[in-house]
Amino acid sequence: MRRYLFLPLVVAVALAIALITRVAPYGGDSTGYSLAEAKKVLIAIASEPRPVGSVGHAKTRDWLVARLTALGLDVNTQAGVGVRQADFDNRRKGAVSVSPYENIVAVIPGRDRAKKAVLLMAHYDSVPGANGAADNASGVAAVLETARILANGPIPARDVIFLLTDAEEVGLVGAQEFFDRHALAARVGAVVNVDTRGSRGRAIMFQTSPDNGELIQLWAKNAVQPTGNSLANNVYQLLPNDTDLSVPLKKGITGINAAFINRLKDYHMPSDQIDNIDMFAVKHLGNFALTTTGALANAEVLPPQASEAAYFDFFGLFVVRYPMWFGWVLVAIGFGLLFTAKVERLGVRWRQALGGTLGVLALTVTVGLISHLFASYAYGTGIIQLRERINEMGPALWLFVALASSSVLLVRPREAMWTGSVILMLVFAVLTQIWMPGASWLFDWGGIIGALLLNLAARSGWQSTAVISVSAITGGLWGALLLSGVIVTYDTVAPMTPAPVALIIPFAIALIGPVIMGFGNLTHARRFGGVIFSMAWLGAAWLIFDPSFSDQNPKPGDLFHYSDRVNGKNYWATSSTSRELPDGPMTKLTPPGFESYKWTAVPAPPTEVALPVVTIDEQREKIVISIMSKAAPRLMNFLIKPTSILSNVRVNGKAIKMPPGQPARVGWRAETPDAKLSFEFDRKDPGGLTIDYLYAVAKLPPGAPPIGGPDTDWARFNGTRVVRGSINLIYGMSPQPE
Repeated sequence: MRRYLFLPLVVAVALAIALITRVAPYGGDSTGYSLAEAKKVLIAIASEPRPVGSVGHAKTRDWLVARLTALGLDVNTQAGVGVRQADFDNRRKGAVSVSPYENIVAVIPGRDRAKKAVLLMAHYDSVPGANGAADNASGVAAVLETARILANGPIPARDVIFLLTDAEEVGLVGAQEFFDRHALAARVGAVVNVDTRGSRGRAIMFQTSPDNGELIQLWAKNAVQPTGNSLANNVYQLLPNDTDLSVPLKKGITGINAAFINRLKDYHMPSDQIDNIDMFAVKHLGNFALTTTGALANAEVLPPQASEAAYFDFFGLFVVRYPMWFGWVLVAIGFGLLFTAKVERLGVRWRQALGGTLGVLALTVTVGLISHLFASYAYGTGIIQLRERINEMGPALWLFVALASSSVLLVRPREAMWTGSVILMLVFAVLTQIWMPGASWLFDWGGIIGALLLNLAARSGWQSTAVISVSAITGGLWGALLLSGVIVTYDTVAPMTPAPVALIIPFAIALIGPVIMGFGNLTHARRFGGVIFSMAWLGAAWLIFDPSFSDQNPKPGDLFHYSDRVNGKNYWATSSTSRELPDGPMTKLTPPGFESYKWTAVPAPPTEVALPVVTIDEQREKIVISIMSKAAPRLMNFLIKPTSILSNVRVNGKAIKMPPGQPARVGWRAETPDAKLSFEFDRKDPGGLTIDYLYAVAKLPPGAPPIGGPDTDWARFNGTRVVRGSINLIYGMSPQPE
């Protein structure tokens, strides 16, 4: 019986370590960060939604100004209507966001005010329909606690600026306006940003500025229970996501970013409330902000650019870090250990090892593909389906883990597959070192451990006590680090892409191959694998047929009225499935020019909507097009397509890039009345503009079918009247005004 329990015991311990070290720690009291004070912040600002322009937003702004002033800081605000243009390589393709904003800025003067300042930043607005206890009242609490502690301590070496940005949720507008226009921006030498994307777990340091070797050194040396790795940094760079830190990084300012991300189903949802948040996650985020900001504030010299670092935390105890180039040394060591292992003593020739490599690769790819196809089939596409996947991502993760694990037991790997898995680890190490070097450490050390085990097994036999023990302990610990990374990656990019979970297969065989092979020799080992495999597919059936929505995690509403003023047709529409619609002949819609929106619709009666007023003013040196809405628009997007090249283009007075032949995408991004956009350019030759627009205002027309659940940021159009139209304007035909 003990032989049957050994492998489950090793796996259970690795799982326990991985899970425990993902939970926000209870310690970290030495910094002085007070959970009681942090909770006061949450109660004060996260008891109602606070989107830009709302009553809750105004109350939050006033409370924060008063609180920072009471701490004895020099406090001011920066307000206006801000403009930010996204990068053209971003998913928003250079779209321009326009929104009111009111940043809150406070300063603790340092001993040497000529030194570059350090800035701690968090956004205080929320999305509509969510109280934002996590996103981002937790970050605001971290800023206020850091301000309280530093204000009551020794005078720092340099100025510390505390920036509570506005309009982050509508396009990083407040951060852009601060770093473009505020007088203090030129004095900033380093930025610490705190944000959240869930309501649980440790705060992961997931992003830094380039050439981060010295910055990583400072963070690691001062952090309390540090959590973060260069894999997360590389993965985040591949995602289309942004935080406020994107703005100073674009300007070449040193920066570092952290967030807690577990329990993604609370993100931008009504469940993002104080009662649902893990206060120890709030504390861990606060300790990151405090220790990192404090270290930067008291550094005689801010971290200079240095060699990019590969780094990972060892279960929150310490951070292993080294220059990225050192990964090549580790790869060489791994291959050296592999080629000196006398694997023929294990009955494996190199030709067989190559076959084992291909076999493990084929198994990994097959399980990854099955996982991806299952996720695609089980949920399909649409906002509500996406929400359901996120609600169920916890149990879904373990379904994919079980599928990968059971496949290993079913194939019962032998020595050739074990050797092949080590080869595969080192091949992956080379590939990641070339294309994604921040991820290479996971494969470097996994390959080295596997190659060391092969050497030991060739000397004493793979069933020896020494090999089994080293495999169980060393391989089990590295496997726990892998599982922790799998959980973080899944929380970040899944459940839409569960295929990376299949990497458990080569890692498991390489690291604990002797333990797995010993288990595979037992009489009922394959049957045990079959049981796990069957349980995985029973879980799959449950995910398909059991709805995940509840009172705590409500199903979003996703029904709206859509009027196409170009073709004169009207619809009830949804960005989810036909289940959200009344009966009628269905059609698929995508508003021309707004291809990111894909809807299912049925015919509806027309309704009246007061559209924005568009005017053109031909001045002596420029053409000014004004767009005004008296209502508080849920959405006001414009695609401006000129017939000729425009020069010196400005939106609300701010210059924007408009490459020749490409339209300008401009949108008002706040639900405030009296929205006003101006689009201006130099007056030259006569020409024309076509303005395609998508405009949405709250409230369905009378007689509308009942809508589903609450408004959320996931279903932006729920309960609205949406209008698509087009306007043609001619300019320059009349004489220039005197």
